[in-house]
Amino acid sequence: MKHFLIPFSFVLIFVQLPFGDFSSKAPEEKKTPVKGWWMVSHVTVPPTQYSRAGKGIIKAESLGSRSSLYREVGEKGKDLPILSWRWKVSNVVRSAVETKSDRFDAAARVITVFGRERGLKATEGTEPSGFRIEYIWGSHLSQGHLFDYPGRKYCKVFVLESGEKKAGEWVFEKRNLHEDYKKAFGTEPDGLLAIGIQTDTDHSNEMVTAYYSDPILKKK
Repeated sequence: MKHFLIPFSFVLIFVQLPFGDFSSKAPEEKKTPVKGWWMVSHVTVPPTQYSRAGKGIIKAESLGSRSSLYREVGEKGKDLPILSWRWKVSNVVRSAVETKSDRFDAAARVITVFGRERGLKATEGTEPSGFRIEYIWGSHLSQGHLFDYPGRKYCKVFVLESGEKKAGEWVFEKRNLHEDYKKAFGTEPDGLLAIGIQTDTDHSNEMVTAYYSDPILKKK
């Protein structure tokens, strides 16, 4: 009888052990404020609030905050040279200093990331790595100014708009990415990996609302 009870007790223990749910579940999609884009935020900084504001328009609201949205560029678009978009800002970040890393806020940025790495969806939630060009609506530097992103390697910044003369108006931008890349880095670019947008006021603690149309890639 004793020999029977010992193995039977092991059977009872085996039956009660938790082995988890073996039912098949679809992986949860990461939450994003704008479908088709992924957000990159920072633990110590409140995120800028992004939302759709009509068809093809993204609204960014920043109050002492910073976060970015990125969209992967597919195989068909990675070598297209022309990028165009429209943007509008309520105001510039008046206390920003673009050439200082601890003061570099911008009312609006469009970011391009170049490189050979593909399959960015596996790293959603993090910034894509590669050579970067940022196009900004600046506060004080003159329109057309090109400079190194302060404290960051392999990142160049073009000032497309500056000051508040056009604040509250939609402004159209069109850039030849290949020409800008050669001007910035002195060589031909690898393929375009991702396009991003960012409105940030974390250094200044000011308030800005910006609007972006979805950026479009074309041959010409």
